[in-house]
Amino acid sequence: MEKEKKVKEEKKGKIDNNKKKPDILLIALYVVLFIVVVALIVIKIKNIGVLPNDNELVVELNDYFSTSDLGLCNGLFNYGEKKITYNDVDSASKICIAYHKSDIKSAKALTYDAKKKDSTCNVDGMIFKTDEGVNTCTVSKLDREVVDKTYKKLFGKDIEDNESFKYDGYHVCYLKDDSYYCGLSELYSMTVGVEVNVYRSVEKAIKKKDTITIYDYFAKVTGSGDQLTCYKDYRNLDINDICNKNLKNEDLKYEFLEKYGIKYKHTFKKASDGTYYWVSTEPVADPNTKE
Repeated sequence: MEKEKKVKEEKKGKIDNNKKKPDILLIALYVVLFIVVVALIVIKIKNIGVLPNDNELVVELNDYFSTSDLGLCNGLFNYGEKKITYNDVDSASKICIAYHKSDIKSAKALTYDAKKKDSTCNVDGMIFKTDEGVNTCTVSKLDREVVDKTYKKLFGKDIEDNESFKYDGYHVCYLKDDSYYCGLSELYSMTVGVEVNVYRSVEKAIKKKDTITIYDYFAKVTGSGDQLTCYKDYRNLDINDICNKNLKNEDLKYEFLEKYGIKYKHTFKKASDGTYYWVSTEPVADPNTKE
């Protein structure tokens, strides 16, 4: 009897052990699932509001001050040595940017006669230079409302009073009778200097409530061959030493800008119509100060 009892107890122990194994596996599975869920939540929280760099809105906002020709509208004037806001930018530059970013398909091409070749046309007090080799002036006419609308979108404010502005070194625009008339300037300026290349690359874009913040890396490089100089911002001659030390005669890649470029922060606010307007641009990280 005792022997039979012992056998029964052994069998019972084996059955209990077999029951424990599935329980342990189930607990382990629950633990793994819990860890995965927590990890996903942490990743989601960490990336709340992060917009892809190629997001359509991010690309649009990043292009607010870009021009195909850096000679237009004082170039990338928002990349400065300190924080720049709406009040830090002159009226002419702001209107110029608004004009450049406007849809000018509705602009009309007008022609005015001059008394002789290589002279000027006086159009109701607006002075334009004649086209090369002829006695006519070609002028474009654009409704002011088109520019006003773009200005409001870019800066979130109504356009300020400004009768005329220089579009670039060669062209001038006048405001008359609620239209902008643009043509060759009687007095033009031509800048002769070294080659200039500007590099920008977006690091990240963050959306938080009604604000979008774009961080990017910037470098301005002048010269060619072995005579290259790297600057911290667009308008000043503040040299980026660490960029200079590592500079080569080639296009700068993202990895280079991330390591040696100046990091900038661009802030945009949401308007009542759902669009975003520029608020400020400021340098936030200088690789020259890293230990």
